[in-house]
Amino acid sequence: MKYIVFLIGIVSSGFFNAQEADNNLQGYFMTNSKESLYPYFAFDGSGKVDIAGFGKGDYFIKNDSVVVFPDKDIFIFKISKNRLSGNSTWVKNTKWDLKKDSLAENNRKDEALAKKNANLLYEYYRKTRAKSNNLEKLFDENAMGNYAKTIDDLCNRGLAKACMEKFGLMVMEDIGGMEAVLTSKTKKPKQNPEIIKLGQKIIRMGEVEGHTVLGSYYYSLGDKTKATKEWQTATEKGSTKAELAQFEAEMNDAAK
Repeated sequence: MKYIVFLIGIVSSGFFNAQEADNNLQGYFMTNSKESLYPYFAFDGSGKVDIAGFGKGDYFIKNDSVVVFPDKDIFIFKISKNRLSGNSTWVKNTKWDLKKDSLAENNRKDEALAKKNANLLYEYYRKTRAKSNNLEKLFDENAMGNYAKTIDDLCNRGLAKACMEKFGLMVMEDIGGMEAVLTSKTKKPKQNPEIIKLGQKIIRMGEVEGHTVLGSYYYSLGDKTKATKEWQTATEKGSTKAELAQFEAEMNDAAK
């Protein structure tokens, strides 16, 4: 059940205007705060940020705001010169300063593609996160239908994050929908070629976590060999989420 829920992940904040979105922020930002859960953020200049070693998230910049997407929430920062100031839950009232002598990777290899992804992510934010609580959508059939259409459109236009969410929505539908998940009356999943095809598409888009969700899907089907292969591939490519998923699977198997 844990691996099915992991695949579903959906959830809110903020406001914006003018000027195109981008993701050209690059560098290692560190805080001296002993109270923050996140001692650093390392931005790669092309839409991915290492969130204090917990895993990589997506981000975009709009005006003087930086919006970061970890697993199930949103971090919003104000950026001024070489400083990030937390402006939302989990990061509020904390500052991170650019550490100039650190080695932070710069992955900005395709300017046009990077900007396209930033603007698609901003559109995703504006249409799915900025004005409503995503948890409310889960209990509104019409809202959920519109949400799924938005996710499908953004996925078709090339936003890997939207494809990851579409993956989760397809898995949820296959096991009986949100009501089944909430009441623990899910159906045993059967292999769906369309879900596997979408997972492979996510991988081709360059999203390492495509291997992670595909591995979790295979595990939920009982195919531990394929699951392990996908998780190990993701881990070799730098995914901490895949490493954790495999560890939890091994603990789960040992407990049986």
